[in-house]
Amino acid sequence: MTDLAASPPRSRQSLFAEVRERIVAALEERRYRPGDRLPSEPELAVAFGVSRPTIREVLRSLETDGLVRRVHGVGTFVTERRPVVSSRFDLDLGVTEAVEAASRTLGVEILRIAEERAPGPIAERLAIPLGSPLLWVERVIRANDAAVAYAVDAIPEAVAALAGGTRYEGGSVYRFLESACRLRLAGGVAEVSAVNADRRLARLLGVTPGSALLRMDQVERDADDRPVLFSSEHYVPTLFTLSVRRVRHGRDEASSGEARG
Repeated sequence: MTDLAASPPRSRQSLFAEVRERIVAALEERRYRPGDRLPSEPELAVAFGVSRPTIREVLRSLETDGLVRRVHGVGTFVTERRPVVSSRFDLDLGVTEAVEAASRTLGVEILRIAEERAPGPIAERLAIPLGSPLLWVERVIRANDAAVAYAVDAIPEAVAALAGGTRYEGGSVYRFLESACRLRLAGGVAEVSAVNADRRLARLLGVTPGSALLRMDQVERDADDRPVLFSSEHYVPTLFTLSVRRVRHGRDEASSGEARG
């Protein structure tokens, strides 16, 4: 039991987050290995000084993220594959930056860097003529030697030319745009969908064909609101998780109004 909780959570305001963070830390530090059974819900509740419903909610979230497997009447077991990168969806981080921010060992496998002609959907999103030249970059991103994402980035040639003689050779595409091209990136709107891995994606990411992947497409804009990058990324959801803070519409305003009144 002392492996998980040396002392009760300090704050009562976010018990769920604190307990979850400590259990995840224990898994990351491999105090519990794949196949090990975690202490029971009553034992965890006593160890952390929280209620069983809180523990149950934490374990449910860990199961959703693929860290544990719960067997009714038997117990909760550590799974073989645990998420190695957790990032916030509401932060405009490139996938390599997210891996580094999670303090994981970054690996970038360049599949292709070439000049391509913009197909219709990408040309429309980048507001450039059909067939315009693009700098096309395909990569597999690794964290702690595990393939966590497949990324395709398309940069209009006119934007890439701002780098002068500096060529993109790997690493963060965002940093290339900011440092070499001297752009100030402002963010963009991302579209997220669930897709199934085809044979090529399955081979690149080390998953079974048909496995669920998280796809995110985004057009990045600069400070002048010009589209400067189209990116399409496929994440392995059991290895790369994205979270977002959601606020119920009108609740904050109503609360503020009541406080002022």
